[in-house]
Amino acid sequence: MDDDGIQQLHHYPQHPPKSVGDLAGKLIENGLGGVDRPTLERRIEQVGYFRLKGYWYPFLTPTPDRPAKRVLPFREGTRFQDIWNRYVFDQELRVLVFDGIITIEIYLKSFLAHELSLSGGEFGYMTQAGLPELSYDEHLACLDSLRKAFKKSNIPYIRHFRNTYENPLPPYWMIVGCLSYGILKENFYRGAPDSIKRKLAASLHICNTNSNPDVRGDVKILSNWLETIRQARNMTAHHDRFWNESSTRIAPKLPKHRSGSHATDWWGNDWDAFRRSAGSAAFLTMENYLLTQIDGPSWKRKFIDLMHRYPQIPASAMGFPDDWESLALWRP
Repeated sequence: MDDDGIQQLHHYPQHPPKSVGDLAGKLIENGLGGVDRPTLERRIEQVGYFRLKGYWYPFLTPTPDRPAKRVLPFREGTRFQDIWNRYVFDQELRVLVFDGIITIEIYLKSFLAHELSLSGGEFGYMTQAGLPELSYDEHLACLDSLRKAFKKSNIPYIRHFRNTYENPLPPYWMIVGCLSYGILKENFYRGAPDSIKRKLAASLHICNTNSNPDVRGDVKILSNWLETIRQARNMTAHHDRFWNESSTRIAPKLPKHRSGSHATDWWGNDWDAFRRSAGSAAFLTMENYLLTQIDGPSWKRKFIDLMHRYPQIPASAMGFPDDWESLALWRP
């Protein structure tokens, strides 16, 4: 920081490119065991040195002045298979997370198309009144996004509609099929009447403390969860490291804790173990919660099976407590 409190940027230090052989040799010379040089070279070619670095970083030596910062050489006893196991586990985890998000996304498309068409007619989105939470300019931008998605789509039923009907855009239940998650969320979800958002939240058992069924769905939590899902969707689609992600971008807002006579049946208290959790655990628990409401326990079984197949992965680094499988949110 300078005197004005502005962070000073530095020139990126020189890192002359090295051959794959030199990179592999450097790692072995710095204590990486359990791997021969040709195998390590193949893995670096397959994945990339910089990408793999994110998985071997915890195995490096902590610096004396900044223990969180780690540098070569590797800690004694570090074996390449331990690093590779984390990489493969993370790859399988991302596939499973994305698979769950697809189920959630399809549910959202189905729910919103049905409810919005009941509310404003099959072409209700063509007028601002059909999406009352969007401003005039936002509604114009919405229609522009829909037109672009409609024109670009090669889905057979979209092509059939373009070639058969004179309408500029198809009804809700067709148009949702060619929308990205982001366009769906920013236009149809955000623009929907509050009553539909609350109904969606209640259908997923995202509830507040109000006993009135008409307002029982918690829209604030639902909206936050849909955004964290968007972030996770982008991360998994672009192959970002996920298993020990510690930023807040995939940290879902959790329902508040309640005490006293109302605590027994309050769903929010089940989340207490994740209130100070850093890592992917809270997101994974949220994803499991939604998928359980939509599709039962099938995703949960797949996730638990994945964790059991990689017992060497430290669940604590993901933000899970030691007894996570016995928690109400994860019990079979």
